[in-house]
Amino acid sequence: MILLLDIGNSRIKAALAGSSGIEAVTAIAHDGDPAAALLQLPEERPERIAVANVTGAAHERQIESALRERHGIVPSFARTQGECNGLTLAYAQPQRLGVDRWLMMLALWSETREAFGVAGAGTALTYDAVDASGRHLGGFIAAGLSAHLQAVLGATRFGAGPLGEQYSDGLGQDTEACVRQGAFLACLGALEHAARRHPAPRQVLSGGDGPLLQPWLPDWSARPQLVLEGLLAWAKLES
Repeated sequence: MILLLDIGNSRIKAALAGSSGIEAVTAIAHDGDPAAALLQLPEERPERIAVANVTGAAHERQIESALRERHGIVPSFARTQGECNGLTLAYAQPQRLGVDRWLMMLALWSETREAFGVAGAGTALTYDAVDASGRHLGGFIAAGLSAHLQAVLGATRFGAGPLGEQYSDGLGQDTEACVRQGAFLACLGALEHAARRHPAPRQVLSGGDGPLLQPWLPDWSARPQLVLEGLLAWAKLES
């Protein structure tokens, strides 16, 4: 069994994977201290540990120490690669592309080897396009829903109460709804434009805010655990 850990900017997702694929996923907030948050995860006895970490090198050292102490296993950390299994990145410096974005692309490319677009809707909103030859065409990084809301409220002087989460593709009729809808439509618009600009047989949406956005993107499919799926694909290639 492999313990898969997707350590994002605000949450940790963990799952065991065996011959039948990924089992039940546990998600917890880490509040800026992912190493400490690992202690909240259920006790497991994996044979290997594979980690995708976007929180930086200092946290990585703490994460490795915590996992070695808890499981007696040295974890393997996925690293973005310029070329892997036929997937070739557009970045001249591949290490600067977030490992979460790379793993989402690797998961989809390893499945069907056809063109696709893939978005991650979390703290940041990301999008990457890959053509039918496995060539990464590039992507974008934008503010996610919560970052949009915080930016507007932090940069303006009007007062707003609780914003709620009643998103739609329409317009707001009070200040709170207008702020909320502005953030939502900005995210939807960015993804819709990217899909029009780079048409592909599949447009795939992942990330914590994916369930909010996907109902308004009917041509997109939802894959909430795509980073974990890519991590498993990488771990299999490394075995």
